[in-house]
Amino acid sequence: MASEATEIGTGVLDQVVAGGLLYAVPLFVISLLLFVEGSKRIPMTVGIVGFIVGFGLVGELYEFLGENPPISEAQFRFIAAAAVGVISVSVAQMAMRFLAAGMVFLIITNLIRAGDGANVDFEGDAFLSGILTLIAFFLSMSFRRLVPALMAGLVGTLGMMLAVYVAVGWDVGRLDGVSAPDAYLGLVGMLLSAFIQWRTIKQKENEEEHQKEYDFEF
Repeated sequence: MASEATEIGTGVLDQVVAGGLLYAVPLFVISLLLFVEGSKRIPMTVGIVGFIVGFGLVGELYEFLGENPPISEAQFRFIAAAAVGVISVSVAQMAMRFLAAGMVFLIITNLIRAGDGANVDFEGDAFLSGILTLIAFFLSMSFRRLVPALMAGLVGTLGMMLAVYVAVGWDVGRLDGVSAPDAYLGLVGMLLSAFIQWRTIKQKENEEEHQKEYDFEF
């Protein structure tokens, strides 16, 4: 199963590289939108990518429909690609929820461990246990907003880098995070994207407040 997933990923990457600017330009635009707009665009972006990838890869499955299939290959590709896009959105949203929950679990576990080292019983004391529950609640609410923004920034940055590498003709293998440190620039882009998204949200909140004040005065 792992080898099949690797082959599929390699096949998609080979298609993007072979497509050159035809794939690089829309990939850069989508990645830039994801970088700036962030979590609001994750479902749309994942759906588009899933549709494109599905449309390009499901063609080999058409022959399994038999000698006289009820639909044409183009119709089959479109239907299968739409299904892949919908499933991709659901999987991405579920993965971000699990990631947020995992981060909360790690933080709370480390707090309990640190408390044990300092002779503070977070689990046995009712008051401290209540505080820990409140901390977990607020962390969960924060991470549900933070994780999509961070993931959007990371994916958007790597997507723009991949598009540039394809357009210029550089070796996209440098983005694997092993053979070269290029992929680690995605972490910088992730933080920059989170900052841009935070400023955008604050500006919209300020504009809404000013609009409410203006409507009240009027």
